[in-house]
Amino acid sequence: MLSKNLENPLVAVSVKVYRALLVAYPTKFQQEYGPHMLQVFRDCCLRTFHQGGTNGIARLWAVTLFDLVQSVVSEHSHKEIEMKKEMKPQDIRMAGWALIAGAIAFALSGISEQIMGFLISMLLLASGILGLRSRYGDKAGGFGKNILLIGVILGSLTSLTGLIIPRDPFWILIAAGPAVLLACLALFGVVALFRKPMSRWNALPLLAGVWIPILFVRVITEVFSGNYYPDVGNLAMPLFVLQCIALLVLGFVLISDTPDEVGSTA
Repeated sequence: MLSKNLENPLVAVSVKVYRALLVAYPTKFQQEYGPHMLQVFRDCCLRTFHQGGTNGIARLWAVTLFDLVQSVVSEHSHKEIEMKKEMKPQDIRMAGWALIAGAIAFALSGISEQIMGFLISMLLLASGILGLRSRYGDKAGGFGKNILLIGVILGSLTSLTGLIIPRDPFWILIAAGPAVLLACLALFGVVALFRKPMSRWNALPLLAGVWIPILFVRVITEVFSGNYYPDVGNLAMPLFVLQCIALLVLGFVLISDTPDEVGSTA
Protein backbone atom coordinates (compact mmCIF):
# COMPACT_ATOMS: atom_id res chain seq x y z
CA MET A 1 0.00 0.00 0.00
CA LEU A 2 0.93 3.69 -0.11
CA SER A 3 2.09 3.59 3.49
CA LYS A 4 5.01 1.42 2.48
CA ASN A 5 8.38 3.01 1.88
CA LEU A 6 8.78 4.10 -1.69
CA GLU A 7 11.86 2.57 -3.24
CA ASN A 8 13.02 5.65 -5.11
CA PRO A 9 12.89 9.41 -4.33
CA LEU A 10 11.69 10.17 -7.87
CA VAL A 11 8.78 7.77 -7.41
CA ALA A 12 8.04 9.29 -4.00
CA VAL A 13 7.90 12.82 -5.43
CA SER A 14 5.81 11.68 -8.39
CA VAL A 15 3.25 10.04 -6.10
CA LYS A 16 3.15 13.12 -3.87
CA VAL A 17 2.54 15.41 -6.85
CA TYR A 18 -0.07 13.08 -8.34
CA ARG A 19 -1.92 12.96 -5.01
CA ALA A 20 -2.07 16.76 -5.04
CA LEU A 21 -3.26 16.84 -8.66
CA LEU A 22 -6.23 14.64 -7.80
CA VAL A 23 -7.83 17.60 -6.00
CA ALA A 24 -8.72 18.94 -9.46
CA TYR A 25 -11.46 16.31 -9.68
CA PRO A 26 -14.91 16.88 -8.16
CA THR A 27 -15.01 15.93 -4.47
CA LYS A 28 -17.33 12.96 -4.94
CA PHE A 29 -15.09 11.54 -7.67
CA GLN A 30 -12.01 11.96 -5.46
CA GLN A 31 -13.61 10.10 -2.61
CA GLU A 32 -14.82 7.23 -4.77
CA TYR A 33 -11.87 6.72 -7.12
CA GLY A 34 -8.94 8.72 -5.69
CA PRO A 35 -7.27 6.02 -3.53
CA HIS A 36 -7.44 3.44 -6.32
CA MET A 37 -6.05 5.87 -8.91
CA LEU A 38 -3.20 6.77 -6.56
CA GLN A 39 -2.33 3.12 -5.98
CA VAL A 40 -2.37 2.37 -9.72
CA PHE A 41 -0.17 5.39 -10.45
CA ARG A 42 2.33 4.35 -7.78
CA ASP A 43 2.54 0.83 -9.23
CA CYS A 44 3.02 2.27 -12.72
CA CYS A 45 5.80 4.55 -11.45
CA LEU A 46 7.65 1.66 -9.79
CA ARG A 47 7.35 -0.53 -12.86
CA THR A 48 8.26 2.27 -15.26
CA PHE A 49 11.29 3.36 -13.24
CA HIS A 50 12.52 -0.21 -13.06
CA GLN A 51 12.20 -0.61 -16.82
CA GLY A 52 13.07 2.86 -18.15
CA GLY A 53 14.61 4.91 -15.34
CA THR A 54 14.19 8.68 -15.25
CA ASN A 55 13.32 8.91 -18.95
CA GLY A 56 10.58 6.36 -18.43
CA ILE A 57 9.08 8.41 -15.59
CA ALA A 58 9.17 11.52 -17.78
CA ARG A 59 7.26 9.70 -20.53
CA LEU A 60 4.78 8.37 -17.98
CA TRP A 61 4.14 11.89 -16.70
CA ALA A 62 3.57 13.20 -20.22
CA VAL A 63 0.87 10.60 -20.83
CA THR A 64 -0.57 10.98 -17.33
CA LEU A 65 -0.95 14.76 -17.52
CA PHE A 66 -2.63 14.54 -20.92
CA ASP A 67 -5.12 11.95 -19.63
CA LEU A 68 -5.59 13.87 -16.38
CA VAL A 69 -6.62 17.10 -18.09
CA GLN A 70 -9.03 15.25 -20.38
CA SER A 71 -10.67 13.31 -17.57
CA VAL A 72 -10.87 16.30 -15.20
CA VAL A 73 -12.62 18.38 -17.86
CA SER A 74 -14.96 15.47 -18.59
CA GLU A 75 -15.84 14.91 -14.92
CA HIS A 76 -16.51 18.59 -14.29
CA SER A 77 -18.68 18.74 -17.42
CA HIS A 78 -20.69 15.75 -16.20
CA LYS A 79 -21.03 17.40 -12.81
CA GLU A 80 -22.37 20.56 -14.43
CA ILE A 81 -24.92 18.58 -16.42
CA GLU A 82 -26.06 16.66 -13.35
CA MET A 83 -26.40 19.80 -11.24
CA LYS A 84 -28.49 21.62 -13.89
CA LYS A 85 -28.19 24.80 -11.90
CA GLU A 86 -28.13 28.33 -13.21
CA MET A 87 -25.37 30.66 -12.14
CA LYS A 88 -27.13 33.61 -10.58
CA PRO A 89 -26.44 37.11 -11.93
CA GLN A 90 -25.04 38.21 -8.58
CA ASP A 91 -22.58 35.30 -8.69
CA ILE A 92 -21.31 36.40 -12.10
CA ARG A 93 -20.98 39.96 -10.88
CA MET A 94 -19.02 38.71 -7.87
CA ALA A 95 -16.78 36.83 -10.32
CA GLY A 96 -16.21 40.13 -12.10
CA TRP A 97 -15.08 41.72 -8.84
CA ALA A 98 -12.86 38.69 -8.19
CA LEU A 99 -11.29 39.23 -11.60
CA ILE A 100 -10.60 42.87 -10.70
CA ALA A 101 -9.12 41.93 -7.32
CA GLY A 102 -7.07 39.16 -8.93
CA ALA A 103 -5.66 41.60 -11.47
CA ILE A 104 -4.53 43.96 -8.73
CA ALA A 105 -3.10 41.14 -6.60
CA PHE A 106 -1.22 39.71 -9.58
CA ALA A 107 0.25 43.08 -10.54
CA LEU A 108 1.37 43.77 -6.97
CA SER A 109 2.83 40.27 -6.68
CA GLY A 110 4.80 40.74 -9.87
CA ILE A 111 6.20 44.04 -8.67
CA SER A 112 7.03 42.83 -5.14
CA GLU A 113 7.84 39.22 -6.14
CA GLN A 114 5.73 37.85 -3.29
CA ILE A 115 4.94 34.16 -3.80
CA MET A 116 1.89 34.23 -1.52
CA GLY A 117 0.49 37.06 -3.62
CA PHE A 118 0.70 34.90 -6.74
CA LEU A 119 -1.26 32.15 -4.97
CA ILE A 120 -3.95 34.60 -3.87
CA SER A 121 -4.15 36.11 -7.34
CA MET A 122 -4.46 32.62 -8.83
CA LEU A 123 -7.54 31.89 -6.71
CA LEU A 124 -9.16 35.23 -7.51
CA LEU A 125 -8.40 35.06 -11.23
CA ALA A 126 -9.67 31.48 -11.44
CA SER A 127 -12.96 32.55 -9.85
CA GLY A 128 -13.23 35.44 -12.28
CA ILE A 129 -12.51 33.27 -15.31
CA LEU A 130 -15.17 30.76 -14.26
CA GLY A 131 -17.65 33.63 -14.13
CA LEU A 132 -16.55 34.70 -17.61
CA ARG A 133 -17.07 31.13 -18.80
CA SER A 134 -20.54 30.98 -17.28
CA ARG A 135 -21.54 34.27 -18.89
CA TYR A 136 -20.14 33.76 -22.39
CA GLY A 137 -19.17 30.09 -22.65
CA ASP A 138 -22.05 28.76 -24.72
CA LYS A 139 -21.87 31.63 -27.20
CA ALA A 140 -18.13 31.05 -27.61
CA GLY A 141 -18.63 27.40 -28.57
CA GLY A 142 -17.13 24.20 -27.25
CA PHE A 143 -13.47 25.12 -27.63
CA GLY A 144 -13.91 28.58 -26.15
CA LYS A 145 -15.85 27.27 -23.17
CA ASN A 146 -13.51 24.35 -22.47
CA ILE A 147 -10.27 26.29 -22.87
CA LEU A 148 -11.28 28.51 -19.96
CA LEU A 149 -11.98 25.47 -17.78
CA ILE A 150 -8.68 23.92 -18.85
CA GLY A 151 -6.93 27.17 -17.95
CA VAL A 152 -8.42 27.17 -14.46
CA ILE A 153 -7.45 23.52 -13.92
CA LEU A 154 -3.96 23.68 -15.41
CA GLY A 155 -3.18 27.03 -13.82
CA SER A 156 -4.23 25.81 -10.37
CA LEU A 157 -2.33 22.54 -10.74
CA THR A 158 0.79 24.38 -11.91
CA SER A 159 0.82 26.69 -8.90
CA LEU A 160 0.04 23.78 -6.58
CA THR A 161 2.94 21.77 -7.94
CA GLY A 162 5.30 24.66 -7.31
CA LEU A 163 3.99 24.92 -3.75
CA ILE A 164 4.51 21.21 -3.10
CA ILE A 165 8.08 21.21 -4.46
CA PRO A 166 9.43 24.59 -3.22
CA ARG A 167 12.94 24.35 -4.64
CA ASP A 168 14.75 25.34 -7.82
CA PRO A 169 13.60 25.25 -10.52
CA PHE A 170 10.08 24.27 -9.38
CA TRP A 171 9.42 27.46 -7.39
CA ILE A 172 8.78 29.29 -10.62
CA LEU A 173 5.69 27.13 -11.17
CA ILE A 174 3.85 29.07 -8.44
CA ALA A 175 4.06 32.21 -10.55
CA ALA A 176 3.54 30.18 -13.72
CA GLY A 177 0.03 29.17 -12.66
CA PRO A 178 -1.55 32.57 -13.40
CA ALA A 179 0.46 32.76 -16.64
CA VAL A 180 -1.03 29.43 -17.77
CA LEU A 181 -4.51 30.64 -16.87
CA LEU A 182 -4.01 33.90 -18.76
CA ALA A 183 -2.64 32.07 -21.80
CA CYS A 184 -5.90 30.11 -21.96
CA LEU A 185 -7.81 33.37 -21.56
CA ALA A 186 -5.89 34.69 -24.57
CA LEU A 187 -6.93 31.61 -26.58
CA PHE A 188 -10.52 32.27 -25.57
CA GLY A 189 -9.96 35.81 -26.78
CA VAL A 190 -8.93 34.55 -30.21
CA VAL A 191 -12.19 32.59 -30.39
CA ALA A 192 -14.11 35.65 -29.21
CA LEU A 193 -12.79 37.67 -32.13
CA PHE A 194 -14.64 35.34 -34.49
CA ARG A 195 -17.63 34.13 -32.45
CA LYS A 196 -18.30 37.52 -30.78
CA PRO A 197 -19.94 36.15 -27.60
CA MET A 198 -19.74 39.50 -25.81
CA SER A 199 -22.06 42.40 -26.57
CA ARG A 200 -19.01 44.65 -27.02
CA TRP A 201 -15.23 44.68 -26.82
CA ASN A 202 -14.71 41.10 -28.01
CA ALA A 203 -10.98 41.76 -28.41
CA LEU A 204 -10.70 42.43 -24.67
CA PRO A 205 -10.15 38.81 -23.49
CA LEU A 206 -7.20 38.50 -25.87
CA LEU A 207 -5.73 41.79 -24.63
CA ALA A 208 -6.40 40.72 -21.04
CA GLY A 209 -4.59 37.42 -21.39
CA VAL A 210 -1.64 37.74 -23.73
CA TRP A 211 0.86 40.01 -21.95
CA ILE A 212 2.12 37.96 -19.02
CA PRO A 213 2.42 34.70 -21.01
CA ILE A 214 4.72 36.60 -23.40
CA LEU A 215 6.84 37.81 -20.49
CA PHE A 216 6.82 34.42 -18.81
CA VAL A 217 8.05 32.61 -21.92
CA ARG A 218 10.94 35.07 -22.00
CA VAL A 219 11.71 34.49 -18.32
CA ILE A 220 11.57 30.69 -18.70
CA THR A 221 13.97 30.92 -21.62
CA GLU A 222 16.37 32.92 -19.46
CA VAL A 223 16.09 30.57 -16.45
CA PHE A 224 16.66 27.33 -18.32
CA SER A 225 19.19 28.60 -20.87
CA GLY A 226 21.33 30.38 -18.31
CA ASN A 227 21.52 33.42 -20.57
CA TYR A 228 20.64 36.87 -19.26
CA TYR A 229 18.41 39.03 -21.44
CA PRO A 230 18.46 42.71 -20.36
CA ASP A 231 15.12 43.34 -22.06
CA VAL A 232 13.28 41.03 -19.63
CA GLY A 233 13.56 43.51 -16.78
CA ASN A 234 12.60 46.39 -19.05
CA LEU A 235 9.55 44.50 -20.33
CA ALA A 236 8.27 43.39 -16.93
CA MET A 237 6.82 46.64 -15.62
CA PRO A 238 4.94 47.80 -18.75
CA LEU A 239 3.59 44.29 -19.38
CA PHE A 240 2.35 43.98 -15.80
CA VAL A 241 0.67 47.38 -16.13
CA LEU A 242 -0.98 46.44 -19.44
CA GLN A 243 -2.07 43.11 -17.97
CA CYS A 244 -3.58 44.74 -14.91
CA ILE A 245 -5.44 47.42 -16.87
CA ALA A 246 -6.89 44.94 -19.38
CA LEU A 247 -8.06 42.55 -16.63
CA LEU A 248 -9.59 45.44 -14.68
CA VAL A 249 -11.55 46.52 -17.74
CA LEU A 250 -12.60 42.91 -18.44
CA GLY A 251 -13.86 42.59 -14.86
CA PHE A 252 -15.91 45.78 -15.14
CA VAL A 253 -17.33 44.66 -18.52
CA LEU A 254 -18.34 41.31 -17.00
CA ILE A 255 -20.11 43.14 -14.15
CA SER A 256 -21.90 45.66 -16.36
CA ASP A 257 -22.77 43.15 -19.11
CA THR A 258 -24.60 40.77 -16.77
CA PRO A 259 -28.38 41.32 -16.89
CA ASP A 260 -30.72 40.62 -14.00
CA GLU A 261 -31.57 37.20 -15.41
CA VAL A 262 -28.88 34.91 -16.84
CA GLY A 263 -29.51 31.47 -18.23
CA SER A 264 -27.23 28.55 -17.54
CA THR A 265 -24.13 28.78 -19.73
CA ALA A 266 -21.82 26.55 -17.71
